[in-house]
Amino acid sequence: MLLAACGPAVSGSGLPTAATSSSTTSASTTSSAVSTTSDAPVAAAATIALTVTPDPSGTTVVAAVSTSTGLAAAGTVSFTLDGVALGSAPVASGQAGVVIPAGPPVGDHTVAADFTADDPALITAAAATTTFSAAKAGSSIAASAGKDSIRYGDQETFEVAVQAPTAAAGTDLTGHVVILDGSEVIAEGDTDAAGTASLSVYNRANPGPKTYTASWSGTAAVDASTAEFVVQTTQTNADISIDWPDGLLPGSDATITVDIIGTPDSPTGNVVITYDGNQIANGAVDANGKISGTVTAVAAGDHAVAVNYAGDERFEANTGAATLSVKEPVVNPNAAGAAAAQAANPCPAAASACIDLANEQAWLQSGGQITYGPVPITSGAAGSRTRTGMFSVFWRDKNHKSSLFNNAPMPNSVFFDGDIAFHQGSLYDQSNGCIHLSWDASETFFNTLSVGDNVYAWGAPPY
Repeated sequence: MLLAACGPAVSGSGLPTAATSSSTTSASTTSSAVSTTSDAPVAAAATIALTVTPDPSGTTVVAAVSTSTGLAAAGTVSFTLDGVALGSAPVASGQAGVVIPAGPPVGDHTVAADFTADDPALITAAAATTTFSAAKAGSSIAASAGKDSIRYGDQETFEVAVQAPTAAAGTDLTGHVVILDGSEVIAEGDTDAAGTASLSVYNRANPGPKTYTASWSGTAAVDASTAEFVVQTTQTNADISIDWPDGLLPGSDATITVDIIGTPDSPTGNVVITYDGNQIANGAVDANGKISGTVTAVAAGDHAVAVNYAGDERFEANTGAATLSVKEPVVNPNAAGAAAAQAANPCPAAASACIDLANEQAWLQSGGQITYGPVPITSGAAGSRTRTGMFSVFWRDKNHKSSLFNNAPMPNSVFFDGDIAFHQGSLYDQSNGCIHLSWDASETFFNTLSVGDNVYAWGAPPY
């Protein structure tokens, strides 16, 4: 350039040419300008399009990176969630992505992506953000009685199971669950972490199919759910109690009362009562499940009482039977002694048999009035004393033999205190705790006393 300015250029032939110089100068100048401005590379502008696919089992974040010139974006994208680093990934086929393994908490979130080119001279950096809302996982609930049917009045268990298929593995499904009969809560409790619960239910549904609703409260990460289920209820059994007044004597009237027993509600329905084959009552039980019939002038002996219950909507039909025994009044061989003892009778009126250990005597009574005795007895010797107090007859054995004393015979045994009984035995030898009676007295005690009758003993023997 300096040479061009100080003198003419020399052509290839050695001759100066003005056009060639000018052209050469001009070309040199032009060439210099192009080299300075047009040959410098221009970086392509990068842009990012973010896509977030929420899923409790693993939310996916994808950055699609493109350039203004169509140049493939070679580089790396770094991701953050709500300002916390998620990780980075290289761009491949125009995309880079990461997965949030456990899924983000329920609610709104911001995802940011920053692209850095492998060659910043060719492609610019870029950044983008987007927001998304993470929803709760869905759930389903199922419940059943665990069997084909349950009886009216039974205590049963409803099995409940909650599932959340789209929730992350190991999601805690602890929540409150209720079983509804319409709007009435009949059972409630909490599911465990696996979503199961066993709820105890007292079944008061009438027999037939019954639709219930199971409702689960959900959690912070899982939606609530409800479902209907059907339980089949069947009839249950009813018990029959037959009763009449104690101490019936020949010729007296007897009112026989039948009680149809069932829970939780009293049974309804019709009952037929027969006495020795003759019908004495036929009709509906009252609000307490009872009905009565009367027999006039009962005769001495055993009489068959039969009951036929027809059942109702809740309770099955049933039958019952009992034997009414009417005994001839016992002739007291010691009427004078009874009168003397009655004047200051220390035995409670509730007792049917009385034992006066101090005076070595015993008697039978009804309503506090002595009906048989006093008769002589022997009781437990020293070391085997007969206990005092109020007891109750629990077993009678006509021909009992002692399992404790070499099968010793104990005729007409009436047990009232463990292995202690009234029975026929020596009136001279003391016993091992039992009350010895004469043969006639033991028969009368055996024939008169029944299981459940009270026996009262007091005093101390003179030996």
